[in-house]
Amino acid sequence: MKSKLTLCLLWGLIGTAQADNAMVGGDFSYGPKLYVGGSAGSSKQGDTCNDPFFSGECNNEDLAWKAFGGARFNPMMGVELGYYALGDSSMKGTTGGSVAKLDSSTTGSAVMGVGYVPLSSQVEAFGKAGAIAWENKTSKTSGTRTETATASGTSALVGGGAQFKLNSNLHVRGEWEHVFNIGADSAYETDADLYSLGLGYSTL
Repeated sequence: MKSKLTLCLLWGLIGTAQADNAMVGGDFSYGPKLYVGGSAGSSKQGDTCNDPFFSGECNNEDLAWKAFGGARFNPMMGVELGYYALGDSSMKGTTGGSVAKLDSSTTGSAVMGVGYVPLSSQVEAFGKAGAIAWENKTSKTSGTRTETATASGTSALVGGGAQFKLNSNLHVRGEWEHVFNIGADSAYETDADLYSLGLGYSTL
C-alpha cells in the first residue's frame, strides 16, 4: 500500500513538473522553438576611470541596448545570438599638465549557450555563457593633438536573469551580463556590465 502511494506521489510530481515546463517553455514535440527581442538599460565600463595620470571628470556609465534572437531545443537548454551597443564612456580634464579628453564606444556580436530553470507556471530563471566579438573605438585628445584608434577582439561573456511569460508568445526579461577585457592588449582595457529590461516574441 505504501509503495503504491509513493509511486502515485512521484507520478504526480513528475506530471506537475512537466506541466510547469510546458506552460513556461512550451511544447517541444515539434522541434526547437525560436524567439527574437530587444532590451535596453544601463552599461558600465568599470576600469575607464582608473587612469592614475588623469585628473578631472569621468563618466563610465551610459544608456545601452541590444537585439537578440535564439532557439530553445527543450525546456532547459538553448542558444542565443545578440548584437550589443554598450554605450560610451568619457573623461575630460588634465593629464601630465595638458588638457586631455577621452571618448570611447563599444559594440559587439555574441553567441551564448543558455540554461533555463522554471520557477512557476509563468516565471523562469536563466543563466548564459559564451563569447562576444567586440569593437572598441577611442578618441583621445592631449593638448592640441587628437588620436583615434579602433581595437577589436573576442572576450568571454556571462550573465543571468529571469523572464515572465505574458502570454503564449510574449515575455518580459530582466538580466545582467558581464563582458571581460574589452580593449584587450590596449591602453584602455576594461570589463563591462549591462543591466537591461527587454521584451521578446517567441514561437513557444
